[in-house]
Amino acid sequence: MEGLGPTELSPTAHGPHLELGKDKLTVRYTGDGRHDVGAIQANRPVPAKQLLFYFEVTILDQGELGKIGVGFTPKDVKLTRQPGWEPGSYGYHGDDGLRYSSSGKGEEYGPRFGAGDTVGAALHLGKQEIFFTKNGNKLRTAFSSVRNSPGLVPTVGLHSRNEAVAVNFGARPFRFDLEGLLAEEAAAEAEAVDSVPLPPSAAHEAVRSYLLHYGYASTLAAFDAAAGLAGVEQPMSTGEGEDPAAASLPTRAEARRLIMAGDMAAAVALLQGSYPRVLRGGPSSSEVQFHLSCQQYIELVRQRRVDEAVEFAQGVLAKLLHGAPHWEATLRDVVALIAYERPEASPLAPLLAPSQRERVADAVNAAVLADAAAVAGGAAASDAAAAAAASDDGGGGGAAEAMQTDGGGEGAAGPGKTGGAAAAAAAAAAAAAARSPLERLLAQLVAVQQTLHEEAGGRGEPFDLRRHVPGALGGGGGGGDAHGVAG
Repeated sequence: MEGLGPTELSPTAHGPHLELGKDKLTVRYTGDGRHDVGAIQANRPVPAKQLLFYFEVTILDQGELGKIGVGFTPKDVKLTRQPGWEPGSYGYHGDDGLRYSSSGKGEEYGPRFGAGDTVGAALHLGKQEIFFTKNGNKLRTAFSSVRNSPGLVPTVGLHSRNEAVAVNFGARPFRFDLEGLLAEEAAAEAEAVDSVPLPPSAAHEAVRSYLLHYGYASTLAAFDAAAGLAGVEQPMSTGEGEDPAAASLPTRAEARRLIMAGDMAAAVALLQGSYPRVLRGGPSSSEVQFHLSCQQYIELVRQRRVDEAVEFAQGVLAKLLHGAPHWEATLRDVVALIAYERPEASPLAPLLAPSQRERVADAVNAAVLADAAAVAGGAAASDAAAAAAASDDGGGGGAAEAMQTDGGGEGAAGPGKTGGAAAAAAAAAAAAAARSPLERLLAQLVAVQQTLHEEAGGRGEPFDLRRHVPGALGGGGGGGDAHGVAG
């Protein structure tokens, strides 16, 4: 099964003259050594998504000649040959201390090993290399540019009478400090990152741009004050040639506050007065209205205004049934909320959580940003920018569109009618602008790591941003405007 690593020696994948112990972890060579090698593989290959795989072999008896090899081989390799002799295989041999790779001719590597010694073999998929250990001491890298494809299998080869070994796949403590090695590598990686020179203002600007982008006005003001920038002119006031994010900040901050308070009617009124294209006349307006309508219904259910909720569903939500195909599942869940006597304890309770309001607020924020950018960029870019806001769907990863007041707004097919290479380029640029610089930087980091993982054949542990950035952003702002740097 995918993800499961080797746990024992295979009772079927082995060469001649081998006697496998009942524990399936010990094996003895019973031949006279004049003919075939007896190689035996583990029961499973190395997992493709494991950063580093390691196992150890203890030499119980080196037999007459100590011709014992330890390493990795492809699944379908000949098991009458030592690991390292066959194409695509790698081995370290005890009788001569040589390393072997796809050849019967070895190269100088490490010390010989025999009875009483414990030899470890590591396949480091993160570095695409193999190294070995002896009695708990790490030897130098044996092989580089190693691809775990189609799946290397831990292998031991025996070739003289009475040779016997015991294999440990991790059920018992290793002699080598594997955890210590991984900790050292993590520390070295962190040190390398920390050593990259950055301007003193870089972190401040990254955080500030994020707060500005998502409309956290009071948190931004507190952040500037904490940084000693209170009273220093910042790009937040209105004026000719002003950054659209700064120009639209007051409206976006107030819209977020109203949505987080559940006052959808006031939020719609604010948008109608300041950015009417977000609600009507813009390519994304139907999406915005859809999600704000759903949120208005949720607020009515939350307040136990059942009659009003039913009337709203019949008069507004019913008109949305023939909208975009992806609306149907959301509508089904939203409308079903009223069927529960205690909706906050129902399977649909997440619709009543603050995170639901956050998603709507993030979406409205993105739509306003796109519209503000379109206005600043001129009428030619307006439709492309608004379309990008719809495709980005709120930066917060999910629901985020606005309230249908009287069934207005274009259909969901509205975006995308501008056609042509110029419009596509403008839409792409607007989509990029709908994310904060910090998010674009993190997205680029993830893309680079994914490309490196693909270049390695999809082997090794995939990059997970959440392991490196506690509380990593899933897109969109975190909690309300009081989280982070509170004021």
